[in-house]
Amino acid sequence: MIDDKLAARLGWSLPLVTIFLSSSIHWISGNNRAFPFFISEADYPGIERYVFTIGFFFTGIVLMFVSWRLFIVNKSRTRWYWIHLSLLSGIFVGGNLALMAFWDMYDHLTLHITTALNVFHFGLAWGVFTHLAMKEGSQKGKNIRYFSIAIGFIAFFGMTYSMGLGIDRHPEFLETNDMNMIQPWINWAAPMEYLLAISFILTLKSFEADIIPNEEEE
Repeated sequence: MIDDKLAARLGWSLPLVTIFLSSSIHWISGNNRAFPFFISEADYPGIERYVFTIGFFFTGIVLMFVSWRLFIVNKSRTRWYWIHLSLLSGIFVGGNLALMAFWDMYDHLTLHITTALNVFHFGLAWGVFTHLAMKEGSQKGKNIRYFSIAIGFIAFFGMTYSMGLGIDRHPEFLETNDMNMIQPWINWAAPMEYLLAISFILTLKSFEADIIPNEEEE
């Protein structure tokens, strides 16, 4: 059986490496449409697509496992309703991330946006539910979540607001999906998306302090 601490560590390190490598390759190879660009733009035909797809698919699988183990080893000392919501959110996030890995924004835009928004929305919810559940959790984990969840909400609303301004200015974007048209607003929205991803990775990092290695209570 995989060690719980190792699984928790993979849960945050895999997406970190995937985002860094796929975005770096996309930029260095000259395949980027503009700069800055959204994380999902790195799911572009080429080496970066392999990194993006493989990395996020396995991340999704790992997150579903981490969610389950976090539930199992903590259920007897947490607020039962919040820890159940944490479990459901984590599994939903992992499943959507695994699907998003194969539904790229170039060929499956609607499916990609749907699964990506599910990851963002329920990723924040997962952090909140877990935090509320851990009445006797690690203080280190709680401190990380205070910061990461706050930053996550700021980044999410900043990204949404920036994109909303761009679409209000160019409503035809909804029909053409020409991202160059709203690049001035993406200049703000894209960094906010990276900040949102970092906040989620920090939240996943906090779980490492709350998961007990292979201690399953009967």
